[in-house]
Parts: sequence; structure tokens; C-alpha cells
Amino acid sequence: MLDDVHGIIIGGTQNFVGDECVHDYNGNIINLLQPTQSRELWVGMIRAHGAHKIASFLRQHGADIEVVDYAFSWELEELKDLWKSRYHSKTLFLCISTIFRQSSLYLWQFVDWIRQNYSHIHIIGGTQSIDKILPYNLDWYVYGYGEYGMLELIKCLKDDTPSKIEHYKVGKRKIINCQKHYPAFPKKELSISYQDRDFIKSWEVLPMELSRGCIFECAFCSYPILGVRKDHSRDENDLYKEMLENYERWGTEHYLLSDETVNDYHEKLVRYASVIKKLPFQPKMGGYARGDLIAGRKKSWETYIEMGFMNHFYGIESLHHPSAKAVGKGMEVGKLKDGLLEFKEYAYKNNGFFAGYISLIAGLPNETYETLDEGRKWLTENWQDNYSAIGVLSLNMPVYQGKYKHIADELANLSLIEKNPEKYGYEILNQMNKKGLWQIDDVEESYYNDALHYNTPEGKEDETPKRIPMTWRNNMGMTTKDAGAWVRKNGSVGAKGTIPTWAISEFMQDPNIKWEDMMLSDDKLAAFMAYEVNTNKNGLWPSAAINDSHLAKINNNITPEIDGVQFTSASREQTQRPGNIKTQVIKKYRSDKINA
Repeated sequence: MLDDVHGIIIGGTQNFVGDECVHDYNGNIINLLQPTQSRELWVGMIRAHGAHKIASFLRQHGADIEVVDYAFSWELEELKDLWKSRYHSKTLFLCISTIFRQSSLYLWQFVDWIRQNYSHIHIIGGTQSIDKILPYNLDWYVYGYGEYGMLELIKCLKDDTPSKIEHYKVGKRKIINCQKHYPAFPKKELSISYQDRDFIKSWEVLPMELSRGCIFECAFCSYPILGVRKDHSRDENDLYKEMLENYERWGTEHYLLSDETVNDYHEKLVRYASVIKKLPFQPKMGGYARGDLIAGRKKSWETYIEMGFMNHFYGIESLHHPSAKAVGKGMEVGKLKDGLLEFKEYAYKNNGFFAGYISLIAGLPNETYETLDEGRKWLTENWQDNYSAIGVLSLNMPVYQGKYKHIADELANLSLIEKNPEKYGYEILNQMNKKGLWQIDDVEESYYNDALHYNTPEGKEDETPKRIPMTWRNNMGMTTKDAGAWVRKNGSVGAKGTIPTWAISEFMQDPNIKWEDMMLSDDKLAAFMAYEVNTNKNGLWPSAAINDSHLAKINNNITPEIDGVQFTSASREQTQRPGNIKTQVIKKYRSDKINA
């Protein structure tokens, strides 16, 4: 069907690169920051999940699609060389696939270069967060799970019939809402098939899906598919074939599950455990899990071990029960704490490995300084052998002007709190200007360094749909700034304990470090948690890398502590290691890719 179509998809799912450029609403660069000279240090070692999903799906329909990983690490001239070596008469499109906002200066200079020198090439953006990519000057914007939307788009571009595509026009922007017009949910076949030109290494932690959607609907969550009430998991045979192929071709044993909630159904886990038992190896997996289901559903404990699912990210949100209950985490906190500790002991005893990353949110309903302090105290006493992360509640309200207001709900995945802040006890503190637009002048730069994204040239209507970060006050009087102040005082950029789910791949390229080595161990902790200190002196820190208050701690070659407990948020610093093995790996990948 697409045998005469060639395209390139550039992806950068996990990255730690600070903003290098800011665009106005027309896609023009209005602010430049100095690109770091050691870009590989700031790029996460994980493949672009969405890019490879789309590529695998389009190949099933005959297209020749190549994926380029680690988007943020590429230099402009390297991207040009890659394109020149791949371009031919059947090349139809270039796609930028992203979850987060792609702001690499070199990447967007490359897009401009394509537009100037290959004007017939269609430039596409694919994303789950449409407001993150709309500021950029692309031809098409594919929004949501994009397999079927991309397939229809490529068909129409090939046949020169773009008018047949269901889409919205926002100024010159053409937006395809796959969640509405080309849904890829539920989808029973979710496998990714890599190619030789992807240069997959045996030590890699590859992304994988077991299912899409979440049966829960937590009040702070803005995922697009929530409250699912039926089976939405993938076919077991499809899972088996993917894992067996990766093992036989690449030696892959490690996976990062991208499911919104891995452990939603016990029966689903049992089915997949039976599949994994048939494999000629024991995989090791990490992913997002409900902490209350871990604690309260003991019948699943053995199943986790059978699956190799031992690296868990827990969205606990609050260790203050009235706060957790208010946003959809209803288990009594005492039972939750006891259950988590009991499971941790069970995992260590029966598996020899466990990593539990507790995620908290500062500023939820009913939250105060005192309740946050109580949560920290429990973590201090009970969770120092693992991780804890805390961030400030983020409320991002949509702004759609004039004639585009009618698509606001369809293009903004709003959480329940964002839809109705007053219901949850929040007062929005932002002010509106005379045009009825939210002002963000009072938002702290340390939280939102991309404020320029929301500036509209005087006298012009901003056609770009966007979401604006709000300042707020909760029902206990805590404000955005209050919550931020607590996090800055009680958090750190370092971490203590086992490696978090998404960061394992930062260390697996070292053959001397095994999965089991990721447990807390004094003799090994320094090896894989050591910092590249003093990089700030060379001007290598991206603008948003750290808060000034943390500099003193970073420049000590130790893991910082506050009252014996660490809070972290996947900081760039924790992913660095002496010798820069990761830098060497990514440079080798780029070289191999260009010369393939």
C-alpha cells in the first residue's frame, strides 16, 4: 500500500536537555540560549517509544521508515549529513515525535533547513501534548496515539489528497486529533520491531506497552484515556513475539513499561506472567504502579516476581490521607504504609531485588506544611533504601482565543481539578488582561522558564492553542509559592537508594553493573551515583537544570541529605557518571547512524 513511501521520524522521548530556543506563536525563534557543548550528558539513554511505534506500524503497510533516536544530542551538520545520505526520490516526509516540548536549537534549525532546501517534503509533528509542539513551524500536527492517524495522513500525502484527512485548521496549522477521528484505543497489537540500523545493544532497557488507558481517574491527572471499564490490554501472543524477537536479535532482557498503570488488573498480570514463563530468559521490568494496589492486593505479589516487574514507580501523591483521598487515592494511609513496607520485605526476600520510587505532590487539597513534614518524617524512617520524589501541583489552564474556542476541550486533556478548581478548593490567583487572557508575570521563573512561549506580539491575535501555568491557593491557604518554598527547602537534586525506573538505562551500558547491583550498597552506590561535579564552572548547565540554592550541594561529591531523607525528580545530575560512558555510546550511535 505504501511501498513507494520513505520517511524519517526523529524522536527524543526521555531527555534532560534544557531549553535552547523559544519560539513565538508563528514558529519564529525569538530567544536563543547557548547550546551545551556536552549535549550527550543531558540526554537520557532510552529509545523514543512513540517514534518506533509509528515506524513499526507504517512498515506493516509497506513504508520504508527510519527512526533517529536521541534527538537532543544531534548537531546541525550531523542531521544534514544524515538526511543527505538517506534522501531519495521516494522520500515523502520528516516527522518530529515528542512527548515533551522539543526545544533543541539544532533540531529546529534542521527543520528550517529542510523547508528551505526540500520544500516538497511534508514536515509533521507527533505528540500526546498538542500545546507543547504547536509553537513550531510544521505542516501537520498529529495528536494522541497516532498509528491510524499517521497511516491515513501518509496515504493522503502520497496521493496528493490532503483534504480527505479529518483535521482542524488553527491559522495555518493543520491538526489531526487522533483521539477523536483516528483512535488507536483499544489496540491489541502493540509490538515494536527494531531494525539493524537502530543499533540496539544487549544491555539496553527498551520501552514496551502492555495496555493503553487507565481504569482510574485521579483528580490531578491529565492523561487522555481515563476511567476505562473494560479489558484494554494487548494480545498475549503479540507480547510473546515482541519479547522473543528482541531477545533473539539483540539479547534484550530489560524493559520500561509505559502503561499508565501496570497493575490495574490482577488477571491481566497473571496472563502475562504465563507468557513470560514460556520465554527462554527471565526479563526484568520497571513501570508505573498503583501503590495502594501493591499494598492491598497480596495475591499479585508472586505474579510481579514471575513477570520480573520489580522496579516500581508509585504515584502515592500524599502521605496525608485527607489529601490523597481528595484526589482519588483512597486507601487509609496507615494500611498503605504497612503494605508497602511488607511488600518491600517480601520482594527483597523472594527476588533479591526491589526498587520502589514514591512520588508525592505538594499542594494537594487539605495539605499544609505540617502534613508535608509528617510525610517526610515517615520517609526518613522507612524509605531511605529507595527513592522519593516530590513536585509542586501543576495546574495548566487552556487559553483559546476568538474563533478557536470551540476546540478547547478537544485539544486540551484537562484534569478534573483543571476543569473545576473551585470544586477541589482551589482559588486561581492569576489575573486577566483587558483582552480576557491570563497573565503569568507573577509565576516564578524557577518553575516556568518558558514564559516567552506565551507572549503575543502587540496587536496580533495568538492563533496557537496553549495551556498557561496557573498560580493557586488550596483550601488550607497554601499557595504555589508556599509549596515551592517547601520543596526547595526539603528537597534535593540528589537521590539515595536504588536506581529509579527510567534511569536504569543510564547505567546498564557498563557491563560491570548488573541489575541486582542497583540495590543500595555502600560499596556500589558511589560508583553509579557519583556526580560530574563542577560542570557549572564551565558553563555546561542548561538554563533550567537546577535551582541556585542547590549549587553548593552539587559541588560536593556526595549524595546530599536533609534530615536523612532525599527527594528528587529525575534530575540531570543523577544520570551522570565518571568516564562519560553514555557520551561515548551516543556519539558512536550517531556515527553508526550516519554511515549506515
